[in-house]
Amino acid sequence: MARRKPRNQSGLGQENECVEYSNQSSLHVNEEGVGATFVNRRGRELRKVKYDGCYCRIPREGRADFIIGYDRAIDVVLELKGSDLKHALVQIADTLERWKKGQIHYPQVACLIVYGHTIPRMRSKIGVLEREFLDQHSILLTIRQSGKERYSLDRKSVV
Repeated sequence: MARRKPRNQSGLGQENECVEYSNQSSLHVNEEGVGATFVNRRGRELRKVKYDGCYCRIPREGRADFIIGYDRAIDVVLELKGSDLKHALVQIADTLERWKKGQIHYPQVACLIVYGHTIPRMRSKIGVLEREFLDQHSILLTIRQSGKERYSLDRKSVV
């Protein structure tokens, strides 16, 4: 069962209303019909941060939808997108930059874009986009279609 972090554990007011913890076997996030399921076979602590519009309220900045943390070891910056992958890349990159400077990030970070639909020619460029992101940020980015996979945080190779 998801639980909210008690207020006395942090001086950040927005953390209480935007962060939930769970140790259930899976965590599903969904926004406007696009979703991602994270598998937690070992029952470790999962942290779900509703980043866009809750934890981060900076106007006119790129913001990813969620940040999923696992076992106080790794954060996955997650953008759930309908079809605009280029805009999703901007949102992920902007969020990544701010998140790594923040107070509650975990030591490792990976990024994930889950899209609902896209034009076929953009789909052929996904591998190129992932490699370019890795070259620019030294962070793993995975881009996948909604409903096609479940993402494991238990393995050493995340997402």
